[in-house]
Amino acid sequence: MKKIGLLSLALVLALGTLGVAYAHWTDTITIEGTVNTGSVDINVEYYSGTDIYKDLSNDGIVTVYWVKDADGNPVWSSGTPPANGLLVAYAKAEPGEPDDTVVITYNNTFPCETLVADFIVHYTGSVPAMVYADINTEDQWLEDLWNDGHAGVYGARVDMEQGFEFIEPIEELPIQMHYCDYAKVWLWLHLPQDDAYMNLTGSFNATITAVQWNYTPE
Repeated sequence: MKKIGLLSLALVLALGTLGVAYAHWTDTITIEGTVNTGSVDINVEYYSGTDIYKDLSNDGIVTVYWVKDADGNPVWSSGTPPANGLLVAYAKAEPGEPDDTVVITYNNTFPCETLVADFIVHYTGSVPAMVYADINTEDQWLEDLWNDGHAGVYGARVDMEQGFEFIEPIEELPIQMHYCDYAKVWLWLHLPQDDAYMNLTGSFNATITAVQWNYTPE
């Protein structure tokens, strides 16, 4: 009877082990995932300015408006300087340091034709963005020019495939931009005939900021 009991116990243990093995039969599905994040990116690709010449042959004023790429190569010009001319005043936009910096200079400004310095921004982010702009100065005389309508900013959407063709004016900010959109930003200045504006120096700061279009500040 003792041997039979041991045999029965061994049989029970064997059946239990078989049950456990059967319960752990498995099948597996493997998942491999990829996560790509988007980007918000706005860049300046073209810069332009205004040159004011005195034509020494007839004392006339010649205005030349030009566009250059980011490397300083001429892209377009509204005319050519006079053969016998003197560069009297100019406005220009050019790349600064660090990247994503634009340096705008108005030099020897006087009451004449409107001086314009501008640049073209290219939106290369993969996520649509709202683009804001802000400009300020600590020089009261520049602020007065702005408030009196003698200086300002103007913008327009641009179709680069048609050669800087304006699509529509930018009436107010912010604007929404998508991948590969272009926009042009003009900063213009026209001094009035007022002795109070002679021999002045001033500065201003402006920022253009792109934020993903669905962002809501807290």
